[in-house]
Amino acid sequence: MEPISLSRILTHWAAELGDRTVVHHEGRDVSWLALDSDTNRLARAYSALGVEPDDFVTIALPNGIEFFEACFATWKLGATPQPVSAKLPKYERDQIIELANPKLIVGVSADAHPEIHTVPEGFEPDSTLPDTPLPERTAKTWKAMTSGGSTGRPKLIVAAGPAVIDPEAEALNFQQRGSVLIPGPLYHNGPFLWAMNCLFKGNTITVTTRFDAEQSLALIEKQRVDTLYFVPTMMHRVWNLADKIRLKYDVSSLERLWHVAAPCPAWLKEAYIEWLGADVIWEVYGGTEGQGSTVISGAEWLTHKGSVGQPVRYRQANWVKSTCAPSRARPIDTSAPKQKRSKMVGKVSATWATWMRMAIFT
Repeated sequence: MEPISLSRILTHWAAELGDRTVVHHEGRDVSWLALDSDTNRLARAYSALGVEPDDFVTIALPNGIEFFEACFATWKLGATPQPVSAKLPKYERDQIIELANPKLIVGVSADAHPEIHTVPEGFEPDSTLPDTPLPERTAKTWKAMTSGGSTGRPKLIVAAGPAVIDPEAEALNFQQRGSVLIPGPLYHNGPFLWAMNCLFKGNTITVTTRFDAEQSLALIEKQRVDTLYFVPTMMHRVWNLADKIRLKYDVSSLERLWHVAAPCPAWLKEAYIEWLGADVIWEVYGGTEGQGSTVISGAEWLTHKGSVGQPVRYRQANWVKSTCAPSRARPIDTSAPKQKRSKMVGKVSATWATWMRMAIFT
């Protein structure tokens, strides 16, 4: 289908799903219709504070429904959400604000940044503002994330793509109208990407304030979650639960457990494959910058242990040994016949073990 502006995606799904829950957080639900109308009013409040198309809006809110409201109100104005941790020290937030130059900061007090318009956590727009649809506007970039692994000065990673989505387009096996659990912080790119892309496809998103191993299992059972976002640390904490606790929850609804963000120990991955099944376990290797990524299923991994899969989206990768300068990187044409492809893709590193981690199979 034709791509839909993110300023219209809630309206698109509200017409079909209506009162069905779109976001669940800590016992509170909001429907598609309510989120659509509430963010129309909130967007008008942001507009009154000066937000215009292609402005950045810094969002310093914890996980919750209010985070989603702020993002969609921003998209409805054709602006770009720029999430940061709600717990970020002011000194660090100041550096990001200087870099982003946002028109509005959501989630901080007025005295924190007197030179910029702000609204605090829990902000309620004037009830007299209309909640009717706004004119369609589409930001040139749909997100601007901070770097999670950089040293030195803060960096913003601004998405190259505009704020549009085709809900029917294939994306990491995300289904439509399902149930997704995101127990990670939404200001990080991974949880943000999974939560929003799944929501754009009509899924119900369950988020937690913070990660808790047993709570995650309970939510999978209660919400009949079919897609789960985890990082290896979360997997480890769940596995450390006593068997009588871990196994008492019904997690049979799970169809995809995606683990990302860090290497997963082979023993832990094998344990999850034995517990949930190879077809459920999937891994993505990639970065916020989006230069490329690899994907591997549990079944594929069992025959190529240690691999992170095959490149997706992009058709070329570089093979660089630890003694090889970047200028000598040898391109790999992943569209070539399989017998002509290199079996390794890596980066400059101090040890063979590091770049071997990035082995791909053909």
